[in-house]
Parts: sequence; structure tokens; C-alpha cells
Amino acid sequence: MKTSVNPVMLCLRLYRPDGNPLRRPSDRRESVLVLAALFLTLLSVWPAMLIGQSAYDAALQDERAGPGARHQVTATLLEDAPTTRVSFTEIPAERPTAAARWTTPAGEERVAQVPAPARAKAGAVVTVWLDTYGEPASPPTDAAVLQMRGIATGLLIVFAAALLTLSFFAGWRWRADQARYREWELAWERADEKWRHPRQP
Repeated sequence: MKTSVNPVMLCLRLYRPDGNPLRRPSDRRESVLVLAALFLTLLSVWPAMLIGQSAYDAALQDERAGPGARHQVTATLLEDAPTTRVSFTEIPAERPTAAARWTTPAGEERVAQVPAPARAKAGAVVTVWLDTYGEPASPPTDAAVLQMRGIATGLLIVFAAALLTLSFFAGWRWRADQARYREWELAWERADEKWRHPRQP
């Protein structure tokens, strides 16, 4: 009857510290390095969370009060918005625009093309995002998007830490395997010499 081997349990058995006399010193050092690599990777989670949160807070602050800060005003359409034509083979890339008038917080009246709902009539009131110069601008990045970017930053740091520790461990493992192969060859040579020239009673 064929039994399946759990890879997690296999790794635990391979690297767990025990008093097995068959373990070589290099095997014990490898177990210590595996535990150290795992510990360092887990240790990177906390600073990664702090950096991700800082990146999110900085981006949110920049959206609200940075050099490109945007604010909303209400504008009145001066003309009818065009009709959006949609077919099975054609999808509009942008929202329709129409001329609109609004008043800046400084009391200055502005007129420009702004995004408007399709078929909106002249005189309708729409919401417009303005930049620091009072010109129409794209809406600020949604907070959920900024949050996802912060999470991605944290995950990237954890991934970089894991990749760094894994690279170090892989390099050490390669050198250790080379030494093990040499020891194995020497052991076979000694055994072969012993078998070829057995001791006389």
C-alpha cells in the first residue's frame, strides 16, 4: 500500500534538533541556519508593516494637502453634454465633456471643458475636481488604492527579506554540499582501501 509523505512533516523531521548520532556537524549547522532564516523572515514582517503604513499615510497626506492637492467645486453646464455611443465593437475611452462655469474659493469665475454625464442638459450642476491652480483635474486616487499600494510595499519588503535569506542559505548549502561530497568520496576511498587490503588476523 502506497503512503503519501507530508512535505511539511518531512522538513520538520529533517531540520528539527535532536540527538540523532547519524547527523553530521554540517547537518546540525544547516538546521540552525534554517531556523535563523525563518526567524529573520518573520522578523521582517513588523518593519514591513510599519513601512507600508508610512507609505500609505504619506500618499494619503500628499493627496489631501500635497503640491498636487485637489478639491471639489460645483459647476454649471453651459451646454448639453454629448451622447455617449456604445456598440459591441466600440467602447468610449473617456467620459464626455462639456463647457461649464464655476467660481473658485477666491471668487474668480472660470469656464472650461469638464467631464459630465452623458446627455446632461445645459444648466445641470456637476461636481468638478480642481488642482491648486484652479484648473480641472482628475479625481484623487481612491483611499482603497492607496491602501493596496501600502500593503504591496510591505509585502515587497517581506519578499525581499525572504529572498535575501534564501539566497544566503542557498549559497551556504551549495558550499556545504560540495564539502559533503568530498567527505563522501574520501570515506569511500578509505573503505575501498580497507576492503582491498583487509587486516590480517
